[in-house]
Amino acid sequence: MNHLAIQNHIVSWLTNYVKNIGNGFVVGISGGIDSALTSTLCALTGFKTVLVEMPIHQAEDQISRGLQHIDYLVRSYENW
Repeated sequence: MNHLAIQNHIVSWLTNYVKNIGNGFVVGISGGIDSALTSTLCALTGFKTVLVEMPIHQAEDQISRGLQHIDYLVRSYENW
């Protein structure tokens, strides 16, 4: 499986989607893998990406992971 090709395909799809529909993304960060992957792929488009930390009935470690991921994205990409 070519992970980079899959990543590029998804980022391209997201880029085309936002060009036709709006001007950016809003992603709820829960501390789980789904929101981490989604927010990273959105960040890779270069379009404005708003991150919302969403601690809904979660263990403290999930909240901590979510905040760490937000910090990582803010340090790694400039589209916030």
